[in-house]
Amino acid sequence: MGVMRRNLFLVLALFTALCFRVNAGVTPEQLTEPEYMINGGYSETTAEEVFLIKNRVDGKPCEPLYDKNQNRFVRACKKFYSYLDPAVDSEERYHHDIHMSPSISDL
Repeated sequence: MGVMRRNLFLVLALFTALCFRVNAGVTPEQLTEPEYMINGGYSETTAEEVFLIKNRVDGKPCEPLYDKNQNRFVRACKKFYSYLDPAVDSEERYHHDIHMSPSISDL
């Protein structure tokens, strides 16, 4: 009867160990952090887009997450063009404060 009692104790101990809950504690904010997304298999571009959308929703400045090395002349042309046309979705992502009512600064 000693062997049966020991086996019953081992089965009960195993059952108890399997019944404990495991709390990972990952919040939705942590799920959308760029480092967590890249480690989860998403690309840098996807992580950067999620980062920018979160900043736009929160009203924070929209700055690129990763610096792209480009020629100075090409970078200057893109900055100039994105400054002139606020509708373009450039890599530099200039943030234009668009106000619906006219003001003296528009002149």
